[in-house]
Amino acid sequence: MLIILGHWIPYVIMGDGAYLTIHDYLDSSLLKAKVLADSGQVFAPSSSIIAQYDIPRGALRSEFQMPTLLNMFLSPLATHIVLTLFMQAAAFLGMYLLLMRRILGREARVLCVGVALCYALLPFWTPGVLGVAGLPLVLYAFLGLREGERGWHLWAILLLFPFFSSLVTVGFFFLCMVAGLFVYDMLVRRRFNVAFLFGMAAMSAVYLAVEYRLVLNSINPVFTSHRQEASPVFVPLTAALDRAWDNFLNGQYHAHSLQSEVILPTILLALLLSLWKRQFRDRHLWLLIATVSFCAAISLFYGLWSSVVLEPIRTSVPLLLKFNFSRFHWLHPLLWFVAFALALALIQRQIPYRRLGLACVCLAIALQAHWAGYKNHPILEAREKHGISYAAFFATPLFSEIKRDIGQPVEDYRVVSLGIHPAIAAYNGFHTADWYLTYYPLEKKRAMRGVIAKELEKSAGLKRYFDDWGNRLYLFSAELDRDFLARRRTDAIQMPEYDLDRLRALGVTYIFSRVELYDAPPLFGEYRHPGSHWDINVYKLTD
Repeated sequence: MLIILGHWIPYVIMGDGAYLTIHDYLDSSLLKAKVLADSGQVFAPSSSIIAQYDIPRGALRSEFQMPTLLNMFLSPLATHIVLTLFMQAAAFLGMYLLLMRRILGREARVLCVGVALCYALLPFWTPGVLGVAGLPLVLYAFLGLREGERGWHLWAILLLFPFFSSLVTVGFFFLCMVAGLFVYDMLVRRRFNVAFLFGMAAMSAVYLAVEYRLVLNSINPVFTSHRQEASPVFVPLTAALDRAWDNFLNGQYHAHSLQSEVILPTILLALLLSLWKRQFRDRHLWLLIATVSFCAAISLFYGLWSSVVLEPIRTSVPLLLKFNFSRFHWLHPLLWFVAFALALALIQRQIPYRRLGLACVCLAIALQAHWAGYKNHPILEAREKHGISYAAFFATPLFSEIKRDIGQPVEDYRVVSLGIHPAIAAYNGFHTADWYLTYYPLEKKRAMRGVIAKELEKSAGLKRYFDDWGNRLYLFSAELDRDFLARRRTDAIQMPEYDLDRLRALGVTYIFSRVELYDAPPLFGEYRHPGSHWDINVYKLTD
């Protein structure tokens, strides 16, 4: 635990000077929880309007999920810090219990502690909470029911897990995996485990209760989702296989498993040693082969999901276009680390000298811990990738100055952002007409498209990005493209061809632009601040 605390403490020491992931976190997920908490409508009916975005309450996440509840009492940054330690502690405990009590046994205590530590040091995606970090713990509970245990703590784990994870990203896919195990027991072992079946049913029921807004909106929609017009892009088979291979080697960025540098070579060494020693009846060997094969199958399916191979099937079944069934890759971290533990156990047994075997195990664990805990530490990764601190990204002093100069209640006007993520304005309390949401009314997408139609026609890539996906309801510009971090273009540009009348119809009064605009609406003010990553030019739309 001291190593985990050492890994976590930089968040506390650095505070808002820390570097956090921007993509799919600071630009979206962190904001959704904050906007909902600030609205005072966390428990309001799904049809109630969240004024800051002017969207129904049902478009935002459930009030029964941990990030939503924590944001009611803590700042977004404090919520992040608390969740990070919580995820790491749960990951360590869960993997340790899974390996010690269900897979390897007490004689492999050092190995179990080491692999559990490596798992806890993974760069978990914070909005997912226990979606990846908690999987070993919930698998431990299910395997306990499978083996005939009936402890109350097993049921508590199963019933609480849905409050700390998402049904659509990981819950459904984990339940599919354990359902497969249940079917295997029925067909091969001739066992019908009532407790195991009831555990699956109970977890499913709690998930549906937690996600009741999503379920009810699917049955009796409060609004038509923008996803109705989403259209997936299907790639050639060669590109799909490349994607599958990359996923097998490197995993997926929402569910990092970091298997390429240490885990895969360790598995290969274990297989070669077993072949050399002809230990073909070893239970752990066959469990290792099955686990790695499952990982490979998940990666292959992940690649093929968006390929022309499955296009005829997916386009003929509407559900296959609306729901992403390729998210089995969220199980990869759990599976790869179980495989890592099995491989280490095999290596330790195959090496004739006990101390040498233990030394090899400790070396592999140390290398993986260094790879995950230091080389891929989220703060270091974010600093290298974009170099923008939390404070510099949200630039609160600068936007507070803008708010003071406008001098009106934020409820009386709306803003849009050009060249920066609209999450920044929303974080600072402005009511925005743009956002990054995974679920919102289709009418909002159509209204924004009317504003930016001419800009989309200038860029086939942007047009495809907005029309076929559309989660980013942004004020796109063909000249700035998708550069929202001031990486490529910071000099002045011609005012994009927006339909300003349509923009006014959305209630927009001000444009917050990262770059100076020629032939633009009247300049309201230029804003600079030493602690801000952005220089903001504010333009006011006149009547």
